[in-house]
Amino acid sequence: MEKMNATERISVMSYKDTKNISDSDLRPLYESVGWVSYTEKFTDLSVLIANSYQVISAWDGIVLTGLIRTVGDGLSIQYVQDLLVLPKYQNCGIGTELMKRIMDTSTHIRQFVLITDGQEENKAAVEFYMKMGLKTFEETKTCGLQAKT
Repeated sequence: MEKMNATERISVMSYKDTKNISDSDLRPLYESVGWVSYTEKFTDLSVLIANSYQVISAWDGIVLTGLIRTVGDGLSIQYVQDLLVLPKYQNCGIGTELMKRIMDTSTHIRQFVLITDGQEENKAAVEFYMKMGLKTFEETKTCGLQAKT
């Protein structure tokens, strides 16, 4: 694939609001960003997608370049479970577009939640989410608790 600039890449993307995505399309995306906890544990990633509340994907022709998926009940809570973009497509606006599309369809839901790693190496991701309008638990005077990792 010839190298494109960010504007060219985003203009050729097609976005789909569907849960019908095969494991063979999903696995390279998850592996490309190092999310092996998914790929090593689950033999068919499409089951995770099928059981999600909402899924929006980005495609460059037949190549799955990005995906956002949420879990929730559609009324009181929507939790962003995954947001990932193939590394060679990162910083081209795909993640922003995926977040905007999910957030635009979630305005009626009471809580829109995303939890991510708080380590220094994930600082850029945290800054991205804050630019998208999300706030830290501290800012919203809420608390997050976790039993397992």
